[in-house]
Amino acid sequence: MVAAILFSILLVVAAVILALLLALYLVPVIVEAAADCTRERARATAIVAWGIVGARVRVDDAVQVLEVLVAGRRVMTRDLRAIAATEPEKEEKTAEKQGPARPVRDYLGAAGDLWPHIRKVLAAVDRSLYLETLRGDVTLGLDSPADTGVVYGYYTAARYALWPAEAIDFVLTPVFDRRVFEGALTLRMQVRRPLLIIIPVVQALLQKPVRERLRQVPGRGAPGA
Repeated sequence: MVAAILFSILLVVAAVILALLLALYLVPVIVEAAADCTRERARATAIVAWGIVGARVRVDDAVQVLEVLVAGRRVMTRDLRAIAATEPEKEEKTAEKQGPARPVRDYLGAAGDLWPHIRKVLAAVDRSLYLETLRGDVTLGLDSPADTGVVYGYYTAARYALWPAEAIDFVLTPVFDRRVFEGALTLRMQVRRPLLIIIPVVQALLQKPVRERLRQVPGRGAPGA
């Protein structure tokens, strides 16, 4: 009897894990962002959703909030300004515990050691990303007309390079007689088969040298810890 119950529990757990892995393979992560800026106001909204679960960040002159969504309904809200207010105290206490900052060469060494794993993760991300739309219409004027011209030159070169991409439609209008930044931007993209990104991340974290290196970067551990 006990063996049958244990087998049933293991079977249910295995089914749940398989269903989760299948969902991570088939259900894409949707990323959406929209922003607009004028002289009177600036606001932006970003949404990351996987299936019925998502998170939304809304920022404007009045509110800065993080919202957790389930089936499109808000189930939890956090004030980003309140969170940011507590960060300096946490960073100060963390810095006191960690002691002096590590030399730059330590970070460069860690990046070099971790690069093979980082490259695999980046390759998986590149294969999974799919841009559905990127639309923008921006009016830009800098303090120096020469600087405005340089930015517009780079934009022109990039525009012709990306001309075949139908998903991208970005217009930059230069203004040379005054300082201005106005416009709107919308973005929608998919991260297809997120499981293929998770796999190289987990593979890297399962290796002890990688974990040791990651502990050393913020100064929380020493080799072999």
